[in-house]
Amino acid sequence: MSVTNTPKSSSQSQVRQSWRKSALATVILAAVMLLLFAAKFSAAAPQFILSAPLPPDMLFNFAGWLGGVPWVFNLIHSLPFGLDLFAKYVLFAVVFGVYLGFWLILGTFYPRLARLWNYWATDAAYGLFGVLLTGFVLLPIQPLGLGIFGLSPNNFQYPPLPSIAWALALSLLFAASLHLVFRTKQVVYNDKRRQSLRLFVGAVGLIGFASVFGRLLLGTVSRAQTAVSNIYQRIRGLSPELTPTADHYVVSKNVFSPSVPARNWQLRISGLVNNNLSFTLDDLKALPAVERSSALICISNPVGGDLIGNSVWTGVKLKDLLNLAGVRPEANELILRAADNYSDSFPLDAALQEGTIVAYLQNGEPLTRDHGFPARVLVPGIYGMKNVKWVREIELSNQDYKGYWQARGWSDSAIIRTMSRIDTATATRLEDGSVAIGGIAYAGLRGVQRVEISVDNGLSWQDAQLKPARNELSWNLWAFNWQAEPGNYNVLVRATDGGGATQSAEQRRPLPDGATGYHKLKVRVI
Repeated sequence: MSVTNTPKSSSQSQVRQSWRKSALATVILAAVMLLLFAAKFSAAAPQFILSAPLPPDMLFNFAGWLGGVPWVFNLIHSLPFGLDLFAKYVLFAVVFGVYLGFWLILGTFYPRLARLWNYWATDAAYGLFGVLLTGFVLLPIQPLGLGIFGLSPNNFQYPPLPSIAWALALSLLFAASLHLVFRTKQVVYNDKRRQSLRLFVGAVGLIGFASVFGRLLLGTVSRAQTAVSNIYQRIRGLSPELTPTADHYVVSKNVFSPSVPARNWQLRISGLVNNNLSFTLDDLKALPAVERSSALICISNPVGGDLIGNSVWTGVKLKDLLNLAGVRPEANELILRAADNYSDSFPLDAALQEGTIVAYLQNGEPLTRDHGFPARVLVPGIYGMKNVKWVREIELSNQDYKGYWQARGWSDSAIIRTMSRIDTATATRLEDGSVAIGGIAYAGLRGVQRVEISVDNGLSWQDAQLKPARNELSWNLWAFNWQAEPGNYNVLVRATDGGGATQSAEQRRPLPDGATGYHKLKVRVI
């Protein structure tokens, strides 16, 4: 006696077969991506290609950013069995699984689409499936505020095009894998109108799902942005984003700051220039002005010290003044002299940066006597001793000039070292029962991409929330919250600069080229 499958059992068999074959194609995709991730760690690999984020990288970055929401952050760091110490690895594994899960589910629809493509008589139309799925799979990471495909400048330091190209390539790979494992025979629908109706209804449903999902996700992102923003306002003792002039550090070689009357002051530009020029304060103010916020740090600032501030400075681009004077080709260094007989120097390349200015306003007001009235030079990326106050002369030279502090053994290049500081000796108790601390981080022109906190005296490290800097010249505020019982905790902080280098753990004094080491503070939780 023969047994004939009912239409229902036949349909169930086809569904199971679709799942199995979609799973096989997903395994192929996973294997290729694992090879790509392994290649990222190989020095021989073409890093200019592999450095761009792959789709799981983008999802991981978005998930990590979303982890700034307090309840998400607390959930991640309350994982059992010590998994909280490996939270970022667990999160990446979850994200990787979610990404593959999208392909697994969507791959089961391939047979129906393949029959439709055969109806269109397009042998290579499976590629279209990959293109369409690229947009669908990446949809969850492109809500407003994160840029196309989640690649806004605030989230990634790479241009979006290579990342989108990778996503598209992997999508086409998956579609090709499906084409090979299914090997669908050509089927022509007898009822073309019914098939067109199904296609239309399916497209409308897909668009509706995407719209609803996008709106829900966008609401979550908006709440996350609000939560992350508000935490900086709630932490008591955290430095303000902009340092008031009265609170900004003051360091000079003088016991008393010089008093320089504006009516008698002139800024002279001389040396290897085509034209020796002089500018009064009114002359400077008559030129096109620029305004920028910028951090300034003293080379003698100890680990955890307060000889750093972040103010808004207004002035004239130094390169505009040099262009008026006409720099001769052999010039490569600037020598600056001040009204108190102080002098220093820095390379011409630094003088020609967009951020290097001759400033006459701080936080919208004329410079105070202590901060260099009538004008001072501000050079991004180097310590404050080369940001000369009360400047009166700039000489172009081709000699390596040793200034006041260089002649006494301090660094000549004076490149700012990566630093971070804990501002809060007492943690702030938040509404959800967790406690929060905060501080600042700064790495000069390299920028800061990460801040990590240890609440167990350096045994383990966890990522803090990092507030985007006002611009590439400003410091970053950071915040960290965790579930803690009342007591005292030995807290350490460390920062990683934009190039991926973590600040040095070696405890060194400021002389000769800036202090290094992690700031450690006993934080009280009440």
